[in-house]
Formats: sequence, structure tokens, C-alpha cells
Amino acid sequence: MSFHFSDGQSVIEGDFSKLEKLIENLEEPHYVDIGVFASAKTAEGKPVAEYGAYNEFGSVKIKDHPPQRSFIRMPLATQGTKIETYVQKHAQEHMENGDIKAIFEDIGIGGESVIQEAFDQRGPGWKPNAESTVKKKGADAPLIGTGQGGGLLRASVTHRVDGGKE
Repeated sequence: MSFHFSDGQSVIEGDFSKLEKLIENLEEPHYVDIGVFASAKTAEGKPVAEYGAYNEFGSVKIKDHPPQRSFIRMPLATQGTKIETYVQKHAQEHMENGDIKAIFEDIGIGGESVIQEAFDQRGPGWKPNAESTVKKKGADAPLIGTGQGGGLLRASVTHRVDGGKE
């Protein structure tokens, strides 16, 4: 809403449209999901999220028993200050524009970033690949390589706000 008032000697003008948009957006619940979603598939059509779950939580159900290598929970839990720093860069601008949803987008981007850093650092805390895995892959980097879904896992990490498009 904008207004204009003049008494002949002075003029008062104002525009509350950004404030109104901010209030409207504050009333809407927002959330962000960060991870590997169902739409990510291997070349064979297998869900990359399944491969990710075996590694995130560890598994005794599949051959060679992959150990737990938390590439989502661990970075998000331990690197919250990095995400917060990223979000703070534009939070004031988003608030001034009344765009609360953009803050959640920034949380998603920051979350993806710390997960990618975990891949770069091979953890921390990730168990090294077994010798048999190193021979099969031809590389020793955990969760990265040519294994079933492994080449896609890192690239499949993404975010979505309010259940929107991946």
C-alpha cells in the first residue's frame, strides 16, 4: 500500500508494499529439504538415493557391507556456522524485499556446499575404501567413482524449498 498526503505546505509519501509482502511471507510456513531425491537415477534406472542410504547409514544387507559414511547428516550437523554465514550474506536484502522464501533457498545452497566439502575432505570420519573396492574402482576416494551410483551420488545432492522442484 502506498499513500500520499499533502496539506499545501508539506508532502508525506510512503510505500508499505515491501512491508506488506514481508508480513504475508512470514505467515507462510517454509521449509527446505537437502539430500538425494527420488528423481536421481543411475544409468540402469536404479535410485541413487538407495545407494546413498546404504552409505549414509551403513549396510549389512549388501555384499562387502559398506560402512556408515554420513555425507548428509554429519556435514549439516557440524557445519551449521558455515551455512549460517552464507545465509547472512543476503538475509537483510531478502528481508527488505519481503522474500522469506529466498532465505530458505540460501539455506539449501549453503547446505549443499558443506555436503560437497565433505566429499572433498573424504569425510571427516569416513572409513577408507576396502582394498577390493579400490581395485574395482581404480581409485581410493570413498563415495566417488564408478561404483553402482557412486559417480552420481555427489552430483545428485540438491535441495528444494517447500517441496518444490528438485
